[in-house]
Amino acid sequence: MSAFPVPTPADQLPIGKLRAPEGFKVEVWASDVLDARMMREGARGTLFVSSLFVANKVYAVVDKGGRREVKTVLDDTPLANGVEFRDGALYVATPRRILKFDDIENRLDDPGEPKVVYDRFAVSPQNGWKSLRFGPDGKLYVPVGAPCNICAPGDRYARIFRMNPDGTGLETVATGIRNSVGLDFDPRTGDLWFTDNQRDWISDDMPLDELNHVTRPGENFGFPIATRG
Repeated sequence: MSAFPVPTPADQLPIGKLRAPEGFKVEVWASDVLDARMMREGARGTLFVSSLFVANKVYAVVDKGGRREVKTVLDDTPLANGVEFRDGALYVATPRRILKFDDIENRLDDPGEPKVVYDRFAVSPQNGWKSLRFGPDGKLYVPVGAPCNICAPGDRYARIFRMNPDGTGLETVATGIRNSVGLDFDPRTGDLWFTDNQRDWISDDMPLDELNHVTRPGENFGFPIATRG
């Protein structure tokens, strides 16, 4: 069993042993951010960073003239994985809910209680954390993973949903998706692309995980019957 990550002081990181291609360098940009998972930049350059299994926090990293200050926006919230920023608001996805902090960059020291945008996701201890992304259509996209290694999960799991920014109008975008941990949109065409982690416990490298492209609404990507590359 692997150990959970622990924070390493910045001056103890092995930066000098890392090699980068010509023209690039490796340096510590910010420290004191335990278990960093997802990142999203605010309109003023604030970097919002979620955590997953250990810290149970969402951080805000602020540049203070070359010195980075780390603040905690959300605390004591397990699996607060997905973060997204739009119109001055920070959105955070937990296994059951999507939360929203309005005007967050003016309230980093006292963000207050978030609004609940949506709170009716099916919850499972397996593949329960979620990612978030706003699409070019102005809707908020969120994947819901399968509650199992491999099974027939029903119509509340193993798919990508989208909704209006206020949580209304939930609809299915794609199905047959075991566990997507990241999605984004082509800036030229607006097409949706997403990762999909395949079943475990066959071998270290099989079956292959996928990067998939949604070409039409309601498209099925095969889980649990088959996979698509």
